Amino acid sequence: MDGVPNILEKSSHECMYSWYFTREELEKFSPSRKDGITENKESEIRHLYCSFIRDVGIRLKLPQMTLATAVMLCHRFYLHQSLAKNGWQTVATVCVFLASKVEDTPCPLDHVVRVAYETMYRRDTAAAQRIRQKDVFEKQKALILIGERLLLTTIRFDFNIQHPYRPLLDAMQNLGINQKEVKQVAWNFVNDWLKTTLCLQYKPQYIAAGSLYLAAKLHNIKLPLHGAHVWWHQFDVAPKPLEAVIHQMMELAALKKLMPARPNPVKLKETLCEAKLSLSNSPDSVLNQSNLLISSSSPDIGEPSDKVQVDSCQYLISSHMGDCRVSGPDSSSLNTCANR
Repeated sequence: MDGVPNILEKSSHECMYSWYFTREELEKFSPSRKDGITENKESEIRHLYCSFIRDVGIRLKLPQMTLATAVMLCHRFYLHQSLAKNGWQTVATVCVFLASKVEDTPCPLDHVVRVAYETMYRRDTAAAQRIRQKDVFEKQKALILIGERLLLTTIRFDFNIQHPYRPLLDAMQNLGINQKEVKQVAWNFVNDWLKTTLCLQYKPQYIAAGSLYLAAKLHNIKLPLHGAHVWWHQFDVAPKPLEAVIHQMMELAALKKLMPARPNPVKLKETLCEAKLSLSNSPDSVLNQSNLLISSSSPDIGEPSDKVQVDSCQYLISSHMGDCRVSGPDSSSLNTCANR
């Protein structure tokens, strides 16, 4: 690629076979930069296609694991390809279709095409009905098939995608964490971080560990620090990277709360500093700090399941700064072309 190098081409030979990159690499070497898409705009679109995948998946009655795989496929696609040249709604639809096959929850292409198109135009009933016209349907179907070929070549037919859900559930079982609210909030945090680049920086066990840590702190649950069941040993993680991922999770949660209100830069800096100061140099002391999060009562939101769950950042931030209600993004406009 001319201009800004492709993130997978600019790294070392070993990095060519890895899907994990540093925060700086992801921000600096995104293929979308050379097409004028800023980091903030890319983050906005990332949230849009994650929400679109969720909405389409709900209508298709696909399990959470399939939707998580679809999101990861989309993230990996845009590590190589520019958002400016590949319409995110088309790519997201392709990712849902491919993920349904990868996760052995196959969904007929015709059904995916119709549901995705209707989701694009869910606020315009008349426009949504156009998919019932044969020529419109055939064009959309052909577009998805073309997109699937592009997706497959872009990800190099690599379907090895691991998620944090299983490490999280296993650790909670081993640690004897049975509180429904804690389990649910930890699960929801995993879903929240899936919408960010954290899953491109850290392996699933780190996402799971950080999510459990925040959920436990939110509910004043003391995780074991000594003996045979030191909590982070359940995840096979190293202390320094674990601290780093928790730092980022706190930053992202703070930003999520403040962004809708167009935050004062000074207030934003204070919030991030407060989050960082709550963490010390090693998880041993990090996990001894009971005042990192203020306990907050949670509604009965059920056991972790395959269903798509509500946003968890509201639980983390509301305990500090009041209720957090973040509306889902609107993806009513159509991006039909998946040009290369």
